[in-house]
Amino acid sequence: MIPFFRKIRKEMADDNRPLKYMRYAVGEILLVVIGILIALQINNWNEDRKERKTERQLRISLSEDFKSNLFNLENSIKKIPIINERYSLVLEYAGNIDNGLTQEMKDTIISTSFVLTTLVDGALISALNSNKMEIIRNDTLKRWLTKYPSYSEHLKKLENDLMDYVKDIQRPIVRSYVSLDLLIEEPRFDKLKQTLPKSDYEGLLRNREYLNVVMGIRSINNAQLNNCRDLHWVTNEINEIIKREISD
Repeated sequence: MIPFFRKIRKEMADDNRPLKYMRYAVGEILLVVIGILIALQINNWNEDRKERKTERQLRISLSEDFKSNLFNLENSIKKIPIINERYSLVLEYAGNIDNGLTQEMKDTIISTSFVLTTLVDGALISALNSNKMEIIRNDTLKRWLTKYPSYSEHLKKLENDLMDYVKDIQRPIVRSYVSLDLLIEEPRFDKLKQTLPKSDYEGLLRNREYLNVVMGIRSINNAQLNNCRDLHWVTNEINEIIKREISD
């Protein structure tokens, strides 16, 4: 092809037809430019197709993580009020010590339960730490995803503080009033159980520090419940956007 064009240019130059040669040269340049533009367009189309495929895979991975988070948050929202009711009963029992305590009441008094919410963020963290966020075309989704770690970290910190509060403050107080007789079930330790001091549930209920701890846990539980509800709403909003994007 190139020798053919050179032959035409030579014939035009020999025939002293510069105007025709210039027209041909311009036409040849235009053809080259058009060819380059077409090649660039094809390359851009291929790159866009690859990005859309990567974006779809990212949306699917994100959707799976957020579905898990919705499930785990819903579990926490169900469990926290149940646990908080136990702490409310402890305060109620403290006001009625003279009426006697059943075994069920005793079990409630020494309960040291708390809820930790498992949040899955592998796909999101991977996207945030790479350039994958740039391929997400939905600006609203991108803003939500960028803010999500701060929301989830707030809940994680609150729950970790609650766990430390229960383990480091509540449980030591309970252990100081509850004897090991509740924990040893083997017959070989029956004599040991007879020599151990009896558990003092009434004393535990009269302990001001313990009652303050119980009220503190109830307060943290309420804050945790509100945070779980807020994060559940945000998670659901994000997941609904992702679902619409996947179906498009």
